[in-house]
Amino acid sequence: MPACRFVTRVVAALIFLSTVCIHADTDQLSLARSRIRNARCGPAPAVAAVAGVNAGVRQFYVGDWLLVSVCHLDKLLDAADAAQAPVTLLLEGLDTGNQPVGIDRDSGTLTFVLDRNEKNRDLWRPFLYAPLFDPEVSMRVSVGIRGERPLPRVPGSNLQITVRKLYVDWTTWLWLVFLLAFVIVMFVVAARTDALRDTPAAGGLKRPYSLGRAQMAWWFFLVVLSYSFIWLVTGDRDTIPPSVLGLIGISSATALAAAVIAPRVNDRAPERQSEGWWKDLVADEQGAVTLDRLQIVVWTLVLSGIFLFSVIWELTMPEFNATLLALMGVSSGTYIGFKIPQKG
Repeated sequence: MPACRFVTRVVAALIFLSTVCIHADTDQLSLARSRIRNARCGPAPAVAAVAGVNAGVRQFYVGDWLLVSVCHLDKLLDAADAAQAPVTLLLEGLDTGNQPVGIDRDSGTLTFVLDRNEKNRDLWRPFLYAPLFDPEVSMRVSVGIRGERPLPRVPGSNLQITVRKLYVDWTTWLWLVFLLAFVIVMFVVAARTDALRDTPAAGGLKRPYSLGRAQMAWWFFLVVLSYSFIWLVTGDRDTIPPSVLGLIGISSATALAAAVIAPRVNDRAPERQSEGWWKDLVADEQGAVTLDRLQIVVWTLVLSGIFLFSVIWELTMPEFNATLLALMGVSSGTYIGFKIPQKG
């Protein structure tokens, strides 16, 4: 049975690869344990040292393993059992909620994952601020029982770590190549095709750009780049808030309504030639700059600036409130309303 043999080989290959990964993980953890240099312990539980798996013993990326050496770890675990609360990782005295994924009582070592998740996303926000312009941040590490004060550090111990905000490997470069190709394609489509114009070219003359289609394409372009950037830095896949979906919906509805009205216009009005990107967006079919079009363009630029600032500096897409969405809806409705009498 060729099909059965093929499936068997695929399964065997997957098992082999998973085994290799497990061995690699074990080797990394063993290396990290060998790097721990404990300060001299006192009589009470205290944090003695930290170590990681990267070349720099105190250099980390989000998602890395972090090993914490605790003096009298048994006493801490017994106290946690008595309090019926887990031991968690603390950064700058703030509880991340991350519990140890490994406990070695013999060496007094706790293994954590330096994880950013839904529960501690807000805690990480100030630490990962502006990754393009401030690529690393220093943090003090500790552990403690949830709801209680963090353990003190052993005198002379160094519990400071450096977290690199951007992790770059071959997959990162692959995504950057994809995003660059996406940007080029979008600009080529906008400049050399009729995808964003009111109607196809005729008689060698290019028709004006459509405000509705241009706005829809712009928000699509912005959201794709922003989503990819946030994912590359944080690993987050759930970063599009409902308000951004509403904004895309408003721009799509505007483009659709304008397309429905456009055929009636072209039957009665003389064909207008494109006068350039900016003039096409802010001017009506007679070539006059109109307030309804200018209003949409200005508000789109303002919200885009806020959007980009939030993505680049805060690694999050902004949550626009209902009032702002209503404002964009009113602007789009006014634009569509003015198109009808102009075309009649």
